[in-house]
Formats: sequence, structure tokens, C-alpha cells
Amino acid sequence: MQRRSNPVDAFFTDRWGAHRPRGWGGFWLKVARSFPGGWPWSRFALLARRIARRRLDGPVDTRVWGQRLRLFPDRSVSEARILFLPRSWDRAERRLLGEWAASPGFRFVDVGANVGGYSFWVASRMAASGRVLAVEPNPSLARQLRFNVRANRASDRVGVVEAAVGAESGTGALTVGARNSGENRLVDDAGSAGQATVPVRVATLADLVEEAGMDRIDCLKVDVEGREAEVIQPYLSDAPRTAWPRHLIVELKGRRGALEEWITARGYVRVLRTKLNGLFRLA
Repeated sequence: MQRRSNPVDAFFTDRWGAHRPRGWGGFWLKVARSFPGGWPWSRFALLARRIARRRLDGPVDTRVWGQRLRLFPDRSVSEARILFLPRSWDRAERRLLGEWAASPGFRFVDVGANVGGYSFWVASRMAASGRVLAVEPNPSLARQLRFNVRANRASDRVGVVEAAVGAESGTGALTVGARNSGENRLVDDAGSAGQATVPVRVATLADLVEEAGMDRIDCLKVDVEGREAEVIQPYLSDAPRTAWPRHLIVELKGRRGALEEWITARGYVRVLRTKLNGLFRLA
């Protein structure tokens, strides 16, 4: 198993604010964010983003949705979109999730949290009694999540677990996207030959929820690069219906069929379908 060092990790020893965007990079970042979402303004925003990206290297300390975040736009497609176009990033999903998160004591589990776009969005919308569990197997991304949680002094409301979620507990190998840190996949050791991988803990969703002391899940979001069924199906098969998430956000990415049919057959109603995700409510 090959281990890959990540130079990004060196940027988590200084305080948040040390990498605020300045000069022309900061100017074009403000321009990109100034346009409202939707057509035709997105065209102008994308042009401003292209100019800003040429001038912003390495980490950028910024406020998004009122949250302090350190982002690396050159490393991740999601980070670039959250940094430059926060109004447009998963807009439809965030609208519904924001409505759900307003419920008192909201409990959100983010499996495949990446840099925490969904987790920090919920943190910005939920009441003080709400809780977020962000689960991310990539060690570098998990470290970034923990840094941003500390920057927001939110450790009492947002927990970070460094693990992959699978059908069984154990250990596994995670491939790390060379050009996009969001493209991480859990693979069998036999299938990882020739690929740079990192060893990771694998846990079931039931184990992680129990370890976190969550008495329920109000919304479960799952984005694990095609292995969503291994997260959702074992949990719903074993847990009593009273413990099932009230809402689901599942990456489907153009896929229709088996998983969506399996979910709806158990009483979930699809309330939204976007290019990437399906959103479901337990009837």
C-alpha cells in the first residue's frame, strides 16, 4: 500500500485569518461573489472566478455563510465552487436542507463530508441545540474539517470522525484523487495495485451514530463515490424504523434504478431530484 504525503497539511499550524485574500485576487473574489445566482449572472461570475483563480494560490481564509473556512481552490472542485460561487453551490439542495435544519435540536450526519460544505451550511442554519456529525476518511480533508471547526469554536456542535463508512467495520484502502481531492474511493486491497492509497478505518453507520451518542438522525447525507448503497442499506435494514433518518440526501449522479427504488420501497418519498442528488422524506 502506497502512502501519499500531502503538502496541504503544512497549512494547518497557523491561525485562521493568516491567509486572507488580498490584492487583485481578493478584488476578483469579491466580484465573483457579488453577482446573484442564476442566468445570466452566472456567466459573469464564472469569468470573475477564472481571473481570481489565477491570483489565489494555496489556502484562502474566507467567510462563507457566516462561517470561517480555510479553503484550497486549486485542490478541489467543491472548494473552488464554495469559495467563488457560494450562492450557486448546490443551491436547490441547500434551500431544502436549510428549511429542515431550522427544526429545534436538528441532527445531521454528513457521510463523505469532503471539506464540509453541507456540514457548515447546516451549522449556519441550525439552532444552538442542533448537532452535526461530519464523517470523512481522507486524513488531509479530516484535518481541514477539524481546523475549520476550531476556527468557528464549534466543537460542541460539530463533530468530525475520520473514517470511511461501509457495510462492515474494519480497515480499508482509500484512493485519493490526484487532481480533485473530492474524488476519493474506498477500494479492495486487491484492486488498489498501481494506485496511491492511504489506509483508513472503516465503520458502519450504526456504529458511528452510537459512538457519537446521537439519539436520532433528522437528515442523512451520503456522497461516497458510488458506494452509497453500502452505507444506507445495512443501516435501514438493521435499525428500527423509529431510528431511520427523517430525510435523506443521496448522490445519484445520473443514476436511476436500484438504489432509488430500494429507498422509495421503504417508505421514502422523493421531494427533489437534481443533476447530482436525490432528496427524500420519510412518509
